[in-house]
Amino acid sequence: MLKFLLPRLYLFLFLTILASCKPHAFVSKVDSGVISIDTINAIKEDTSALRVIKPYKEKMDAQMNKVLAYSEQAIIKGTPESLLNNFVSDLILKKTNDFYQPTDESKIDFCLLNNGGLRQALPKGAITLGKIYELMPFENNLVVITLTGEKTKQMFDYIAKVGGEPISGFTMGMKDTLAVNITVNGKPFDISRNYKVVTSDYLANGGDKMKFFYNPLKREDLGMKVRDAIIIYIKEEYLKGNTLKAKLDKRIYYEK
Repeated sequence: MLKFLLPRLYLFLFLTILASCKPHAFVSKVDSGVISIDTINAIKEDTSALRVIKPYKEKMDAQMNKVLAYSEQAIIKGTPESLLNNFVSDLILKKTNDFYQPTDESKIDFCLLNNGGLRQALPKGAITLGKIYELMPFENNLVVITLTGEKTKQMFDYIAKVGGEPISGFTMGMKDTLAVNITVNGKPFDISRNYKVVTSDYLANGGDKMKFFYNPLKREDLGMKVRDAIIIYIKEEYLKGNTLKAKLDKRIYYEK
């Protein structure tokens, strides 16, 4: 990041000084071009800017390079399901139910996230804090939404229409952009009952055109970031002596 910021900073300072020397100057022509960031190598390491930034950068690097756990496999993303989708949605459902305190004694039924929210795969081997930030760079918080059966069916059909999303707690087939053969925690989907879904506040607010989240029966903001739930789970697995692993189980599939 420093390599990109310093050239821009120096250019800004140069233009500012130039403008102050010529108060009546105006822009008559703008030329565009590419300046190689290799020119940063020309900046001496003992400049005051680098001396100020260096201790903070070293501290940040030490934090981001801290190993949280180890993975048995590369956990990659894809559709209609994938190792990464299943891994993250499963752990979010588990950790949310661990600390969720319902007022109606009803636990969360399932989890729905979005493919775009999972930015990077997790590599085989050491999983650092930096890798988790690359996976989930957004400051999204966890939200529990209570939906009617009708709204829940709209959610399933949305997932079928887009070709799959990260889900946990239910299985469904996709046929002609509609959801079929839906089961929730091993039981057939019942459109006459209400369901609870944990998701991100971005999606709960209608992000990615998830309009079925509008006007829910109930919304509960949990005050925990999606990323923090991932970190907590991974640390717990490491303390248990477990390596990270994920599997495909046909929770979303194309109906023939």
